[in-house]
Amino acid sequence: MEALHILHVASFTGNIGDNANHSGFKYRLEEKLGVPLFFTEYEIREIYWDNKRFDEGFVELANQYDLVVVGGGNYFELWVDDSKTGCSFDIDLELLKAINPPIVFNALGVDPAQGASDEALGKFRDFLDVIVESPKMLLSCRNDGSRKALKEIVGEEYEKVFFHVPDAGFYTKISDHYHPELDKTRKNIIVQLAGDMLDSRFPNISTDDISFETFLDGMADVITALCEGGGNVILVPHIFRDISIISAVIEKIPDQIRRKYVKTAPYLVGDEGQRYIFDLYSKSDLVLAMRFHANVCSLGLGVPCIGLVNYRQIRELFNELKASEYSVEVNKAGFEKQLMSLAANAIEQGHEKDILDRLYWDKKYDHYLDAIRHTVANYCVDFE
Repeated sequence: MEALHILHVASFTGNIGDNANHSGFKYRLEEKLGVPLFFTEYEIREIYWDNKRFDEGFVELANQYDLVVVGGGNYFELWVDDSKTGCSFDIDLELLKAINPPIVFNALGVDPAQGASDEALGKFRDFLDVIVESPKMLLSCRNDGSRKALKEIVGEEYEKVFFHVPDAGFYTKISDHYHPELDKTRKNIIVQLAGDMLDSRFPNISTDDISFETFLDGMADVITALCEGGGNVILVPHIFRDISIISAVIEKIPDQIRRKYVKTAPYLVGDEGQRYIFDLYSKSDLVLAMRFHANVCSLGLGVPCIGLVNYRQIRELFNELKASEYSVEVNKAGFEKQLMSLAANAIEQGHEKDILDRLYWDKKYDHYLDAIRHTVANYCVDFE
């Protein structure tokens, strides 16, 4: 086989973290399979927007390809009662069985944060049973607590059938760009803040919880202190909702500081956007990040990174990396002192300190890619 043609079901625009994930996956898969790969993008948000369906037409399309890849992404949510599968990948099980090429459910997130109803869980287990019974379908979940969620909520017997893999954002490919956001005379510090799901991120239900407004005050104080200590702070949006929280923080920073030492990166989308933004990450001295891929890609690029935790996914990521000491619960009172201490240590240690056990995660990913290669070899004509 001279090349492999792949139908890729995922999200490709609106969140550069998704693009970073796809970039790393495509690079590593082509390296493993040893043939050119040609991907056709099937935007899953067209399903969410009710513009397309996973119907007979989708099956007909899928059957024109050598391989179907679903994800990565957070598509194994567990609250979607009106889905035929109990999750965001909403397809009739008989139609799923009618897809002829191998199907890889690639490094998906199993997210219980919005609830997991009994109805959705029942459908999800039936969906997984179909996949498990097929020798040409593979299941994998990413290292963001998804395996833990599977075991605790779906059942240990299902957790065992998933490959547990690093998100491919660890392997994203970037390209060299000029960045006016950087200042060669100061320490360049990226601060990445998430502006969505604020009720979940700042529930303010226990005595040590803080409100969103209190967080903004504290984060502004941290940024001010970093700038006064020689930092050039660059605020980076990943999705459009991040722009509002960036603006809210900047409003609280003293005028002389924000005019001289605080910048924002552009809001970009797609592959070109991810190559520009994560190149900016790679050239920074420190990253403080809320979003999953802001943390994942920074660590993969070897940049000192501190996780800003106010969502289960980020806490579990650092737990799975055995690096929880490099994360801070930023929805708790007094987070500023801990964050400043970690930031000062990270800047002092610089890029020499790598918190990733790269060999461990590389071996897990290589094992997973071997399984994909084996499946393709068994079900794709002429592939050797």
